Amino acid sequence: MSIKTKSTIFSNKSNIICNQSGMSLVEAIVSITLLSLFFTFYTIFVEVASKYNKKEQTDLKNSNGLVIDQHYLSITLDKYSDFLSQPGIKLADINYIKSQQSGNLPIGCTFSPNIDWQIPINQKPISEVDWQPSNAGYAICLKSTSLIESSLSDLISKSKGNSVQAYPGLYFLIAIPNELSINKLPMRKLFCRPHPFC
Repeated sequence: MSIKTKSTIFSNKSNIICNQSGMSLVEAIVSITLLSLFFTFYTIFVEVASKYNKKEQTDLKNSNGLVIDQHYLSITLDKYSDFLSQPGIKLADINYIKSQQSGNLPIGCTFSPNIDWQIPINQKPISEVDWQPSNAGYAICLKSTSLIESSLSDLISKSKGNSVQAYPGLYFLIAIPNELSINKLPMRKLFCRPHPFC
């Protein structure tokens, strides 16, 4: 390419750049309108998101967020189900727990299972961590399924080979939050009792 052609190309480009005088009034109005729409939608999104993520100051030390709370709840429900599935816990005790009502909670639910259900389990699932379901806003509930538990004597008789219709019971332990939100979700654990007959 010759020097003449290069200089012609550069002079044409400089003429094009010099001839452009900026945005027209219509382009400026459209740009400002789009920018204001963007900021409006962004503001609405932030407002809605902050509504669901908002925590009270009193709740900040008790709840550690959804993932950690769900992990601690899983450990708590495991401890309660391990204890309640023992054959030493009578069927009458289980029926008493299922029928008990604490405050305005549903039947079989309580914020303090170790006190209301009279079972020797520490409310804090992990001894080194200062967290418990009631402080994080969760009630623990015991519910039965359609598989009704037979008496222990019938289960023992069946295990010895007698022709007795006896079945273990299936139960749900449910952790219900005091308010349903993206930060607090219910959790349930299915367990069978008495454990040796499951």
